[in-house]
Amino acid sequence: MGGIPVTNSLHPVAPVSSPSLAQTVYIARQPIFDSANQRIAYELLYRENATATSAGMSAQDVMCSDTALHAVVSIGLDRLTDGALAYVNVTREHLLGALYKVLDPSTVVLELLESIEPDDDIIAACQAAVDDGYTLALDDYDGRPSLDVLLPFVRIVKLDVLGKTADDFAETVRTLRERQITVLAERIETTDVLEAFRQLGCQLYQGYLFSRPQTFNGRAITAHQAALIRIMGMLNQPAITDSALDDAFSAQPTLTYALLRIVNSASFGGRSIDSIGHAIRLIGRASLSRWLMVMLVSSVAQQGPVMNEMVLQALIRGRFCELLTVHNSDGDPSARFLVGMLSCIDLLLGLPLTDVLERLPVNADVRNALLRNTGPHAQTLAVALAYDGGRWDEVDSWTGGSAEAEATMTRFYSDAVQWAKARLTGE
Repeated sequence: MGGIPVTNSLHPVAPVSSPSLAQTVYIARQPIFDSANQRIAYELLYRENATATSAGMSAQDVMCSDTALHAVVSIGLDRLTDGALAYVNVTREHLLGALYKVLDPSTVVLELLESIEPDDDIIAACQAAVDDGYTLALDDYDGRPSLDVLLPFVRIVKLDVLGKTADDFAETVRTLRERQITVLAERIETTDVLEAFRQLGCQLYQGYLFSRPQTFNGRAITAHQAALIRIMGMLNQPAITDSALDDAFSAQPTLTYALLRIVNSASFGGRSIDSIGHAIRLIGRASLSRWLMVMLVSSVAQQGPVMNEMVLQALIRGRFCELLTVHNSDGDPSARFLVGMLSCIDLLLGLPLTDVLERLPVNADVRNALLRNTGPHAQTLAVALAYDGGRWDEVDSWTGGSAEAEATMTRFYSDAVQWAKARLTGE
């Protein structure tokens, strides 16, 4: 490709260092053991900060949204569970909205909170979840007759045994075992209590005797509420084309990151992709809409300043790479847009690029361009980085000093700037 030297008056200013868009988020895990003292699962627990030992005062819907969102998008379910099952709390709203569908049924147990009051809607939602292959557990079961209607749908019941004796639960455990329901005794703190509930017939155990919750952290994205609402609205309109959805995501780098992470979750088989449109088609509109709803609920509690300059830089670079590719007819413009935008993702998320790419299902060509400067996308990215950084000798080495190439590249960069600004302002 021919490069274009540009007069200094038209050169873009090299980007100024800026704080990350990302925010540190925390999830704790506590192991669950069987009667042979083998760890078989982890319960995932919301944490407000690194030193918190409980969920704090956050609303249950926010906690459940955050736990589901960050388990997959920010931290990674594989990192949290090492391949074991994850017990994830769900509220009434999450159950009725089927927001649990962002999680693969083979990787999770949906733990119905004790605050859920059964009614016809809840019963129907439980049936739908079971029909979709999800395993349900009932948390802090206290034997209330009103909960009996849920028992046909649950495979696991958790009993809070702290401060109680085995005799207090003898009738409850007997009844549950007769129903072929697995009984989990939680908040076990001594070996005497463990042995008593083993003798009673409990099959699973959880508590400080085995392990205190271990907290993990990751870098969360801050999603703009207006963009989320707008894209969710588009997803619900059959007349909106895939191309329009591609454009909407292209204007939101942090949402693109979340989109790629979702594709990389177990629900979608960790498939490699090379463009935003490909990712949207893999996920499907209904599932994607659920994910965005989870993100919206979560983001309400995590609003922060949007670092416009950093986002703008990512959009400009992606669009610039795309325009160069179209002009030269030497590759896939969508893939080049993705490469250009991801070249800034480490700054947006406050993580090394190698760590970010470990979580994303990008294909080898995209990965090689970003990490090794090799492959079919490498030259276009190199030109964009040199131009973006004001390294004009490098730019000249690509352009060969052609005045025509200079004018073309100047126009492309100007167009990219205008395109990026329009996407950020919604104009």
